[in-house]
This record gives sequence, structure tokens and C-alpha cells, in this order.
Amino acid sequence: MSARYYSRRRVSPFLGSMQVIEVEDGRALSLDGRSWELQLLSLEEIPERVWANIGPRPAKRRWFIYGRCDEAGDVRRLPVSREVRDPSNHPALAQLLEALAACPTLPFPAADMHEAWLCDDRGEPLALLATACDEAERDSRKPGSWACLPPTDRGFSSTSGLAGGQGGNAALALNALVSRVGAAGRLKWLQGDGAPVLPWRCDWPGADEQQLVDDYTAYLSPYLLTLQRLDNALRERLEQLAVQQFDLIDYVLPLLPEVLDPERMEVARVKARLAGK
Repeated sequence: MSARYYSRRRVSPFLGSMQVIEVEDGRALSLDGRSWELQLLSLEEIPERVWANIGPRPAKRRWFIYGRCDEAGDVRRLPVSREVRDPSNHPALAQLLEALAACPTLPFPAADMHEAWLCDDRGEPLALLATACDEAERDSRKPGSWACLPPTDRGFSSTSGLAGGQGGNAALALNALVSRVGAAGRLKWLQGDGAPVLPWRCDWPGADEQQLVDDYTAYLSPYLLTLQRLDNALRERLEQLAVQQFDLIDYVLPLLPEVLDPERMEVARVKARLAGK
């Protein structure tokens, strides 16, 4: 198997895209295009860890983290389970490091073209729950509920009255809104032009609903810029929003497929570096 380079979105919550380098029994993953996590598939079948060793323990080959690196020649090893035999001699390791050293220009082409959407009672897309790179992965996926942000992210705020009704917790208000509108809906798999460009519904009938979603879109605009299907008008609007979050812009910059105003982005990067001192 030759090396495969591709990207896929991080969804529910949406946090941009992940870059993937894949070889047989090995893969490297990066969330920022700078640091890579090296994973290998165990040569031996390893039983599943079950709490208190109660119940059956099915054994199968399992992925484990071999190490992390910024460059192929500077891998920082991580401890692995004693059930994994001598990972430094894993047959996929050399090919994976070679593929990482030959890494093409970022970002890699998007491969997750199958999209699982939560829809409303009319069947209209509401929020992206999961993605898949092929039909086999699509058929095996069981998307869960939608979440707008990780529980540890407390930075999202909104002037919407819906946020005020949740004690000022905008994330809780948005999760409740999507849950309510999607309660009578169903899951629908979409592909290509049949799927919305952004990973949630952007047009809402109520002023408070619209304000809440607009504020959320602005908050995650740096991550949205990693999407590869944006037209210039939408990318321009998102760039204007994103440069207000200069620290996050600097983080995602290697993953942007296009920058319409490089000078604007450079100003944001300088602000990020100054703020970090």
C-alpha cells in the first residue's frame, strides 16, 4: 500500500480539519499541520480492557500511539501497553516515517465526502453529525447527538436573548435550539452539492435564533476557513470575522486552502506572536 494523504473534518463539535497520512497498519494525524501523532496497528490481537475484568474481552488488533513529532527525524516516543511487542520494530514504522518526510503541501485534499446530517421535521439539514470517506465507513458509522463546542470551551458568548435565558451560557442555548428543532427530524446522509457548505444551518426565522447562530459562526470562523468548498464571497466574510481571533488564526493557518488577503492574515499572526510574549 502506497502512502495516502488526505484531510477530514472534525465534527460534533466542529473544530476544523485533521490531516491524515496513511500507510498499511500505520497513520500520522495532525490537527495543526505542524505536530504529528504517529499511530500503529498492533501486530497481535489485544483483548479489550473491561472494568474490573467483568464480562467477555474480545481480542482484536488495536491502534496505539507510538509517538509524536514535528519532523520525521525527531520522534518523541510514548509509553505503550506491555501487550504490544517491541513497537520500534513494527514493519509499518519505516514506511510511515518515510511518508511523513515526503509530505506534500498542506492542506491535503478532503476525503470525507459522505455527510451525516441531523434534519428538521421537513427533512431540511440542520447540523452535521459525522462524516465518512467511503461507503463502508458510512455504513458502519452510528452518529451521536450534536454538540456545538467541547465542554471545556467557555469562550463562546452571544448577545442573543436565547443565551440570556440559559444564564448567559451561549453554548447551552445553541445546543438546546438545535435539539429542539431537530427533535422530530431524522438522520440523512448527503454528498457533494446536496450538502450545505457550512456544517450547520445559517439562516433562521427568529431574530434571537439568528443572532445566536451568527455569533457562533463568528466564534468558529478560523476553523471554518479550513473548509475546502467555500466560495470567495463566503471566504472573504469569514476572513473578516476570523482575524479578530488572531491566536486561533495562527494555529489553523497551515490548513487554510486559500487566503484572500495575506496582509490581513499576517497582521493577525503578528498580533498572536505579540500576545504570546
